[in-house]
Amino acid sequence: MSFPVSGKNAMVTGGASGINLAFAKLLASKGANVIVGDIQESAAFKEFEKQPRETKLLFQKTDVSKWSDLERLFARAKSELGPIDIVCNGAGVFEPPWSNFWNDTETESYKSLDINLTALIKGTRLAIRDQITRSKGRKAGGTVGVILNISSLAAQRMLFNQPIYSAAKAGVSAIVRSLAPLHEEFGIKVVAVAPGMVYTPLWSDNPDKLKGAHEKDIWITPEEQAEVMLEVVENGEYEGGTVLETLKGSTRRVYIDSPMPEGPGSTMSNIAVITEDTIALLEQERKGGKATNGV
Repeated sequence: MSFPVSGKNAMVTGGASGINLAFAKLLASKGANVIVGDIQESAAFKEFEKQPRETKLLFQKTDVSKWSDLERLFARAKSELGPIDIVCNGAGVFEPPWSNFWNDTETESYKSLDINLTALIKGTRLAIRDQITRSKGRKAGGTVGVILNISSLAAQRMLFNQPIYSAAKAGVSAIVRSLAPLHEEFGIKVVAVAPGMVYTPLWSDNPDKLKGAHEKDIWITPEEQAEVMLEVVENGEYEGGTVLETLKGSTRRVYIDSPMPEGPGSTMSNIAVITEDTIALLEQERKGGKATNGV
């Protein structure tokens, strides 16, 4: 059964930039009310706010790694919009220098793991708690809410240079598949998209990672990825537990035993350059020193 977003209330974390901003814009253009939770309002989001619309658009300063911030985001959404029909747990970081497996300067936890996985799990739980109250009396096969989580091709690939990111995204895909029964039992559809190389600030703001790309490499645009996200939310063909991989011009369902992704937008041509940086760091450690790099 389809789930049109028109007239629905949607929450998007990480929605001030990248694919999540593109998705928030698309939701609004299709008639949904949207609340965005992010660390700060980007210039692009502020421009989006200025555009005329008939639906509501809200922003809530949110650090998703803090559960209290997530709870405040949900509380405001319910207070000012009403029931939260669509939750997109999109906030994420690409193993930045300040929270990195190889340059491990943190003392208590890996914040990148807190953002990419733990916060997403908590956001999913809060969304279930809200949506399940509307499951009683639903039509057979009906959907009362959708939870869209952002995985990645990294869940299927070995990323020697960004192992925390790869592990987090594998965890995202795993929890989505684990929650598949919610759809049939309660009408709560938990799904994920697994984008390939999308040109967003995760890349453009990280030249240390971007150097692994070549000019011939093919990128997905945020707008193209957002269209796939909308399709997964609205189209009844995609049942709970679906993890949908996105490459340039193609999609496929990804299962636990699926082969590695291949095709345009699936990898960087110069990844060996970044691997050399990681090897250099480890060589320095072997000599008894402590090196740093941007991996």
